[in-house]
Amino acid sequence: MKTDDLLEVLREEFALAAPDVDDALLRWLSNPDDAAAAAEAATLFDRLNQACRVVGLDGLAAVLELLRDGISTLATLDRLDRQTALGWLAQWQPPVQDYLDQPASTTATQALIDFLRSGPLGLPPDSLQALREALLHRPADAGVDALAAPVPHAADADAMSLEVPADVDAALYEAFLDDAPGQVATLAEAVRALTAGRADAACLHEARRVAHTLKGSGHIIGIRGIGRLAHRIEDVLDHAVQQEGRLPHAVARDLEQAVACLDQMVYALRGEEDPPLDAPHCLERLERWVQALHDGCAEALAEPTQPIPLAPPAAPGGPPAAPALHVPTPDETVRATLRIPAERLDRLVRRAAQALVHQGRAEEMVRQVEDRLAQIDRAQRALQDRLRDLELAIDRHVHARSPAAPSPAAGFDSLELDRYNELQSLVRFTTEALADEAEHTRAARAQAQAAVQALRKQGHELVEQHRELISARLVPVRQIVARLKRNVAQTARLTGKEVELRIEGEDMPLDTEVLDRLTEPLLHLLRNAVDHGIEPGAERLAAGKPPCGTVWLRFARDSRTVTVECQDDGRGLDLAAIHARALELELLRRDDPITEAELARLILLPGFSTRSEVSEISGRGLGLDIVADRLRAMKGRIDIDSRPGSGSRFVLTVPATTGLQHALMVEVSGQVYALPSEGLSLALAPGQGQVVVGPQGTQFRHAQRLYPYQRLGAWLGLPPPESTVATPAVVLARVGGRDLALEVDRILDSRELILQDIGRYLRRLRGVAGGAFRADGRLVFLLDLEALERAYASPVRRQAAERLRRRMQVQRKHVLVVDDALSVRQTLAQLLGDAGYEVTTARDGFEALDALIRRQADVVLTDLEMPNLDGLELTRRLRESRLWKTLPVVMLTSRATPKHVRSAEDAGVDVFLTKPYEEAELLAEVRRLAFAAG
Repeated sequence: MKTDDLLEVLREEFALAAPDVDDALLRWLSNPDDAAAAAEAATLFDRLNQACRVVGLDGLAAVLELLRDGISTLATLDRLDRQTALGWLAQWQPPVQDYLDQPASTTATQALIDFLRSGPLGLPPDSLQALREALLHRPADAGVDALAAPVPHAADADAMSLEVPADVDAALYEAFLDDAPGQVATLAEAVRALTAGRADAACLHEARRVAHTLKGSGHIIGIRGIGRLAHRIEDVLDHAVQQEGRLPHAVARDLEQAVACLDQMVYALRGEEDPPLDAPHCLERLERWVQALHDGCAEALAEPTQPIPLAPPAAPGGPPAAPALHVPTPDETVRATLRIPAERLDRLVRRAAQALVHQGRAEEMVRQVEDRLAQIDRAQRALQDRLRDLELAIDRHVHARSPAAPSPAAGFDSLELDRYNELQSLVRFTTEALADEAEHTRAARAQAQAAVQALRKQGHELVEQHRELISARLVPVRQIVARLKRNVAQTARLTGKEVELRIEGEDMPLDTEVLDRLTEPLLHLLRNAVDHGIEPGAERLAAGKPPCGTVWLRFARDSRTVTVECQDDGRGLDLAAIHARALELELLRRDDPITEAELARLILLPGFSTRSEVSEISGRGLGLDIVADRLRAMKGRIDIDSRPGSGSRFVLTVPATTGLQHALMVEVSGQVYALPSEGLSLALAPGQGQVVVGPQGTQFRHAQRLYPYQRLGAWLGLPPPESTVATPAVVLARVGGRDLALEVDRILDSRELILQDIGRYLRRLRGVAGGAFRADGRLVFLLDLEALERAYASPVRRQAAERLRRRMQVQRKHVLVVDDALSVRQTLAQLLGDAGYEVTTARDGFEALDALIRRQADVVLTDLEMPNLDGLELTRRLRESRLWKTLPVVMLTSRATPKHVRSAEDAGVDVFLTKPYEEAELLAEVRRLAFAAG
């Protein structure tokens, strides 16, 4: 490591320790009798002293030794003098900080000498003079200059291409697009400060680190333009750091233009800007500057190196402009995009689902109000009829009992003018009031009906909104294609086979959560296909097959389900070996009847494997068990088809989205349950079929076919109904790879359910796959039929399956990856995870130490240059620790000079690898160290 790099490490150590020193001194100052605070301050000064010795700053180390030893001297003073001396000591930080920022400078040295002279230590003049000479001595840098290598000048458009490789890891690329704008913004701010002459050392070191990260990310992803331009920017910043920020102004201005060009390239990749036209010219200028800075002739080139605009306008009749860099996009027109965290989108989807639930409940309540109003209207009509009858009866009674009387209104008889007594008037008033109430009721019914229609329309809009939000979560399958192919290649390399993976439907969009949850099962299926299915080359040639095996992965979907088919042209399942293994594990008895399909599904049991030896790839019976377990968690299923000598075919079927589930609503023992539609074949009303009892037990006959017959209530642990009907309602379902008939009390309807979080306790119940709210607000459970069937099976087989879980358990090796670049951490974590390791990541050495405290690792894989605590210091601390002294350390860095290698060896690094690295070599070294360590 170069001296400037060591100084940067020392500055970071100082920034961490200085606040602790000040805190200890302030506690001592507030309580001069606090011996613990004095001892703590002395220990911290000693730690800084040792760090200065490592870097080579012997003069500053001597100053810190004086301060450390001076604490014991101050402790002997009386209380008043001690407080005065502590007030002087509390001002130690500014002169030391200035010296760290400008090592060996005359001004900083004099400030330190003046500080010591003003204190109570009483140093003689000759000691101060010797200390001055030591402080003015700058540590030698015997490393290879970063600018010493000759610089190529092939800055053509192809070298600066922004073309993204076809096999790029989509998740890694997305992470780069998210991180790069902020990193370039930090870099640009630092370079602008450098151009304006106000950049300090910390600013320059941060800028160089960011450029180094962008360079590594560009090379790892495969975007040549980003990697090359960031590399040259880093070279110039290296020189600026070595010269303490002194850089020819023209160089700084061109550096600023190059960073702006890099910024435009990043946003061109994001689809938000056009690619820069003059990126090759910017790279060529920086390469010329790097060479000139190395040769010491940069000032002579200042005049012809004025910065150029990023996109110069083409002069009429002038030379043609440089060809634009090609950035492949899905469409010719670049659409503006907005990136939001997946967690926020998930929250929006959940809230949209909740809005649908609340809207359904509101619609149901309004419909109930409408029904009540209809009942009131009918009651009012009946009451009006009774009042009319009452009025007629009163009239008849009055006329029958009252003799004809002279008319109170002269000149009018009874036909010309109605006459009412008191009772008749009361009845008439009641009738008219009831008519008014009926009119109000009819108006309220009309408004309720309008509200129901408005709520129904709102419900349709909310459904569309929910679907739009779910569609925003769709990502193409090709996002995981690179990982799948790498998994097949690694497994083929470990098994010594030649295998080709062909993928169909990689452009098909899938829900991002569905795709994420499918990835692990697919990795296990592909690993199983290569290890168990594909034969070695010699065996394939003997069978008349090509030496290269083929695995097909086909993606398809309809409106409700996603189907993934994994097929290979290998040897197929060895059913005889599976049967023998099942007998050995007491999963079967020799006289148990079993079909080939049921025998094939035994490989999905936990811990089941026909291999007698355990390796990194197979033998533990954890591969296909994980596939089946993950599919059950997704409410999906797996079907297996195998032909000896022709290969195997695994078909995975899962719901197309995790938020919606189409289900059949049934009633059992007075309770309503939901059955996932994906596993159902037919719903039969009573009378469509017949229950028969024969040698094979109770069966159900329908359409000239017999099905095993089961009561869903028995699976649920509900008591049998008190009275049975000859032809109950039956649901034909496919459970555990076989078709059977399930008896239910009633079939209600089918509907789209919006699944809700049922909580961690209900989630543990066997047979409960999820829950949803009905329109009346009550909860309905979505059943997992396969889990219910397994729970209802023989307890002997359950105990055997539990024993399999504990068979030949092998602890996976744990690797700690330490790198400040997110893209590098994700790449290494994915590579090692796919190879069978458990991986923990950390951003710097301090996070790595915290991670090791929480859990011991088998191998540490670290970068060299990192903020806070770099790879060298991390390795030294590991070697100094009793717990981690023998922990294997692999250093992976782009620094490959002999000095970097020697520094790594001196620190205790076991394996030193350079970027870009070979995956096979890296995995081989990690495997060797991990298993050598036990």
